[in-house]
Amino acid sequence: MKTGKKIGLALGGGGARALAHIGVLKFFSENRIPIHAIAGTSMGALIGAVYAAGLPVEQMVEIANNTDWKLTAKMMMPTLARTGFIEGTRIQEFIKTLVGDLNIDDLKIPFAAVATDVMTGEEIIIQQGSLTKAVRASISIPAIFTPFCYRNKFLVDGGLVNPVPTNVVRNMRVDIVIAVNVTHIIQPRVKKIKLKNEQKELPEESAINSNILNRDLSKYIQEKIDKLGFRIANNEKDENQQSKKLPGPNIIDTILQTIHIMENEILQLKLQQSPPDVLIEPIVDFVSLLEFHKAKELIWAGEVAAAENMTLIEKLLK
Repeated sequence: MKTGKKIGLALGGGGARALAHIGVLKFFSENRIPIHAIAGTSMGALIGAVYAAGLPVEQMVEIANNTDWKLTAKMMMPTLARTGFIEGTRIQEFIKTLVGDLNIDDLKIPFAAVATDVMTGEEIIIQQGSLTKAVRASISIPAIFTPFCYRNKFLVDGGLVNPVPTNVVRNMRVDIVIAVNVTHIIQPRVKKIKLKNEQKELPEESAINSNILNRDLSKYIQEKIDKLGFRIANNEKDENQQSKKLPGPNIIDTILQTIHIMENEILQLKLQQSPPDVLIEPIVDFVSLLEFHKAKELIWAGEVAAAENMTLIEKLLK
């Protein structure tokens, strides 16, 4: 689509649900909607960085669809450090295998990653230097990943201060800001996603889902904590008898969902302060934060949501 206007894309975090960003990018690519700048937070930074580096969206789809529990578990292998459960080096190496050892200045599309200075609470916008280091800083979920030391600052997930960085991309000399939000609160419901010529019904998910990866990771962490002499309250010992009948969230569920709820509240305020011209919100609340194996459904959800906003996008481009 030929246009003299420049489009900036703000991609939010959301764990596995951020794979819906790939569907949005796929739809834009197929409909020749150019992207002139990208700002990303957390997983949005990772996906935005890979796209800005020039990796074809078709290859991004293939990689996402081939991500299974083994690869996810390998990248999130715990190393019980003092400041977090996962050191994050494997994820940094994984990004490097996709895009090489690039600097942000070398990218085909201007890019910014958002992180948070854990010592001051300051929003840190990274637009120069190593691409892999910028992404590693932006995805550092507190208490899960160790903070990343970058230019004498200890950085963690940018979602703590700016879950969907619309203001950042608006400052990157663009005319139209398109934001993609996948930070919805998970709802206990059944979602039906039509995958082209087939109908697939997804099973009901609990509000805080325990899957294979975070269950095993939590077990490992709990064993290490027990050895260190710490004790975490057991839900089964709750005085409330009714609570004994409910499966309690494990430590990973609790951390991720707590941060997710907080980020969702911050996002609402941020969108009021710096509203995008187009807000794309794929239906992704049928997937928990670590279910990367559901890439096919998530990518399709991104395509559907982007298509629903096509009329508005075309109007803005005129």
